[in-house]
Amino acid sequence: MGTKQSHTIKALFRRFAISLIVLLAAAILTPILLQTAAVNMGFTTRANQSEIQAKAIIPTLEVAPDITKVVMPRGVRYLILDKEFNELYSNMDTTTKEAAISYAKGEYINQGSKQQFLLVVRENELCVLQYFIGSHFTVSWLPDFFPSPDTLMFTLIVVNSLLVIIVLTAEFAKQFRSQLHPLMEATKEISRQNLEFEVGHSKIKEFEDVLVSFSDMKENLRSSLEKQWKAKQMQREQITALAHDLKTPLTIIQGNADLISETDLDEEQRLYAKYIANSSEQMQKYIKTLIDISRAYTGYQFHMEQVDVSAFLRQIISLIDAMCKPQNVFLNIWTDNNISINIMADQSLLERAILNVVSNALDYAPKDSTLHFSVTKKNNCFEISVTDEGEGFPPEALLHAKEQFYMADRSRSNNQHFGMGLYIAESIIEQHNGTLILENSNVTGGAKVILSIPIKL
Repeated sequence: MGTKQSHTIKALFRRFAISLIVLLAAAILTPILLQTAAVNMGFTTRANQSEIQAKAIIPTLEVAPDITKVVMPRGVRYLILDKEFNELYSNMDTTTKEAAISYAKGEYINQGSKQQFLLVVRENELCVLQYFIGSHFTVSWLPDFFPSPDTLMFTLIVVNSLLVIIVLTAEFAKQFRSQLHPLMEATKEISRQNLEFEVGHSKIKEFEDVLVSFSDMKENLRSSLEKQWKAKQMQREQITALAHDLKTPLTIIQGNADLISETDLDEEQRLYAKYIANSSEQMQKYIKTLIDISRAYTGYQFHMEQVDVSAFLRQIISLIDAMCKPQNVFLNIWTDNNISINIMADQSLLERAILNVVSNALDYAPKDSTLHFSVTKKNNCFEISVTDEGEGFPPEALLHAKEQFYMADRSRSNNQHFGMGLYIAESIIEQHNGTLILENSNVTGGAKVILSIPIKL
């Protein structure tokens, strides 16, 4: 695994912080500079221009015989009072007049408002000027479309700052996520038990270190698992070879036991010969189970062919009926009318899987009960369900009945049962790209096994 130039997480966050500070400063300064330019170009006034103009006109107002003849600066209003603070004339609104009178009396308290007042003392009158601290548009039509320049500037600062934060954070998260992607992919592949993949790289040093560790772990794990797989494979091959080798002497033992049974024997000798025959038959079953286990592990050798489902089902049903009669179990058959199809399958293995399921159902079916066998076409698959009228799967069995060597309590006392029936059936169905499902029937209350096989493999 090669290396690439990388950066630490600390360095990346430092870069992010610097970028955020610089861009936020630009976001704040840009509206301020734009407003300054607007002032210089004459589109807006300065924030304190009304105050400057109001103070500049005070000398004129002190001596002017008629204030109404004086041209007031833009944004400046007036209130004329007599010495008793009674209103003489004004161009202010009512609310502003009340504040102006309070100011003239020395009772006005400014609580952070932009509204300001100035008092001009005339010979027989008092003149209160009112103005606002803040910029104003000098172009008459601009206030119709925009808020005040100060509000506009503040809005632009907020919007620019939010955009900078959102865009920069999204970009940083995107870069961070892209560097984290190889680590997530490596974790996903290992969780899938796939060790045949190339671990990626990251430009973030901490992530790269973890990826290097993943790569080393993957190689060590693959090496360890390959040794285990080879050891298990060798063990299975040895078991299979041993099982095949045992078949020959067992056949000889069984044959000789049969020959001995045909000779003149006393009662005790005949009993011993029967023991030999029964034991050798039992050993044949054990050997067959060992071979089945090995095949289920390594996968069966398939002989795929076109299988006429209708003909196949007729053959299967006759075999199932023959299995049910000795158990005093009635067979109820239901088939879909549209089941006349052909599939690619290994007919003998598919037959074996179905018969294993039926055999398992008969182990738990009460005498004089009914075994329900139904076939239907569903979602481009044909489904076979086998349902008994027994007690159904216990919760533990629903989880583990398909595992090898699993035996429910009732079957543990049966020395003919090895807990391999459903395991082998599922192995065969899965190799046909199908599924085997365990559930309990809502109708009979018994166990229900569904085999779903695709029509097209």
